[in-house]
Amino acid sequence: MKFLFLIFPFFLFSQSVFDIKTEPIYIDAKSVDEIREFTLDSIYPYIYTNIPSLKTLDVVQRKKKFIQLILPAILFEKSKIRKALKSINDDSVEELYLYCNCKSRDKLIECLSNQPNSIILAQAAIESGWGTSRFFIEGLNLFGVHSYNKTDLRMQAIGTTISSPVYVKKYNDISSSISDYLRTLAKSHAYTDFRMHRKGYDSVLNLIKYLTHYSERREQYVKDLELIIKHNNLFIYDSLDVDWE
Repeated sequence: MKFLFLIFPFFLFSQSVFDIKTEPIYIDAKSVDEIREFTLDSIYPYIYTNIPSLKTLDVVQRKKKFIQLILPAILFEKSKIRKALKSINDDSVEELYLYCNCKSRDKLIECLSNQPNSIILAQAAIESGWGTSRFFIEGLNLFGVHSYNKTDLRMQAIGTTISSPVYVKKYNDISSSISDYLRTLAKSHAYTDFRMHRKGYDSVLNLIKYLTHYSERREQYVKDLELIIKHNNLFIYDSLDVDWE
């Protein structure tokens, strides 16, 4: 049954509307020295299938390495969605409706609208502790996504019991974790208002107000997102989109 989980994300993104020609560069990093550096003018589609612990690094270096770890995969997954959006008038549009779990063209456009990089980075930073959480190190789970399906590849949260276990998903690479997160925001009813404002190119700081349902901490979670985005000037990544096709 685990094999079925492994092929499901591939099925979604191997079809014509999501398929891009650019081949990712997979990296099995055993140490922080194997995390590839890049500039904003020259980014390659690095996808990490294994990551080293960032806990030994000082705060500045940890944040730098964390962004280097995940930003290429963020841009890679967004390239797939941008390509799919171009197919909205094609015969294969039914695949998009399935992906977005919606029935109208307007909702489809909302579903596939651009997700600001600053928000993705900030949520990943919170949910993974800037790349130091067990869920991220062992399961490449960037966003703390839970699992309620026994067929999922998953891991049990420490501190939960056999009678009342809590599981989070495990992924084969960082790109798969980002793909799952983006689709959750694209189709879940909890983020309907978020998608509507995202489609209208709302400001990042106003847009995050509609992510209260992402965490039980609600408004405090939004405040933390705002603090991380501002303090780390994550706005500089919002104009960055690479057309890997």
